[in-house]
Formats: sequence, structure tokens, C-alpha cells
Amino acid sequence: MGEAVLEGAVTDEVTTPSADTSTTYEEFGVAWIRRVLHKERILRTIDEVLGDQIALGPIGAGPGRAFASVSFVGTYQPTTGELVPGELLTYAIDLPISVVFELGLPMDRLTFNAEVVVPLVLVVHTEAPLKLRLELRTPTEDQIGLVLKTDTRRGAMLRKVAGLDAELRRFLLKVLDTELAKAYVRKATHLDMEELIEEAWPAFTEQFLPRGPEDRRG
Repeated sequence: MGEAVLEGAVTDEVTTPSADTSTTYEEFGVAWIRRVLHKERILRTIDEVLGDQIALGPIGAGPGRAFASVSFVGTYQPTTGELVPGELLTYAIDLPISVVFELGLPMDRLTFNAEVVVPLVLVVHTEAPLKLRLELRTPTEDQIGLVLKTDTRRGAMLRKVAGLDAELRRFLLKVLDTELAKAYVRKATHLDMEELIEEAWPAFTEQFLPRGPEDRRG
């Protein structure tokens, strides 16, 4: 079937079939991908794959990574997103994270709280013989939404003088790239449908196979 070509598909709406329900293999394949990978299922799956929190650090920051150390704890909020019209099944996804950054300086430790929105793009690709690859494209640093707060005067001054917002965006992107490269994410984004259906087939057959002599009676 090649790539998941979805010409003319611009919404998640499911149309009511006409009286003639026959279709081609190609049409069936496109409809199957769209119905199985609908927006709500994609968003909730992302939430389940990522879990509740993400953490990294402390790691070195500043010149020679020796000036300071940065640690990061983020709590994921529910993911949102929309279908993007185009040739391939594509979703624009916003990943909100409530973040606590801790900046360790030679003589002090500062805490910053941030509300972050990371825009991702998920593109569904089809691969032979029967595989789906969900490509997650990460943003550039300036595309990451970040509202940073600190309760200390020194933190506010450091934020202004050191351009801390940009540094934290870079750090956040590094954290996200590290997380998305992990094996559990790769497993969730590379789906061998033949293997999955083989494993799930006993559960499927329970829905229609006779369970005893009484089920075989006319």
C-alpha cells in the first residue's frame, strides 16, 4: 500500500456508509488506517506511553559545562492536537508539561517553575509488508512555548542577564530528544500489524467462534 495516502481527508469525521458497502482493497486500507489511528486514540496513546513524569539531571551547563548544573522534573498534562490535512495522515500535537528547573550555581541553588508547551508533529507512514511507523517530529527551540517564573530577585536577574529562557528551551529539547530515542518509545511507534493481529487473534475469534454444541444449532 506504500505510504498512508489520504487524499481529500481533512477531518476526523466518520461518514455513514451507503447501501452499497463494497470497496477496493486500497480504499479499505486507507479507511482502516484512519479509523484505527483516529485523533483521540493517538492522543491518549501518547499520554499512556509518556507516563506521568519526565526527569533528567543534574547535568553541566554554561561554559565548558562547569559553570552550573541543571536538573529537570516535568509533569505531563493531557496532550491535545488536531488533524493536519495532507497526503499522509498527520497530527499537530501540543504536549503541555509543568516543569521545575533547578539551577545549581557555585554559591547558590535557584528554582524556576515553568509551564511549557512542546509542539510535535506525528506522521503515519506505511512500510512493507504490513507495518506502521509513527514518526514524531520535534520542534526547533524557538517553537517551544515557555512561561518561566521565579520567586527570587537573583533568579529574575539571572534570567534576564544570562538569557535563561533560551538555555532552558535548549535543555528541554535535549531532554525530549533523549526520551523519544528510548526503546519503549521506538516500540510504540514501530508497529508490525501482522504480529499484533497474530497475538490478538484468539481474542478476536472469541467474538464469533462457537463456544459449544448449543452455538452450532440453527
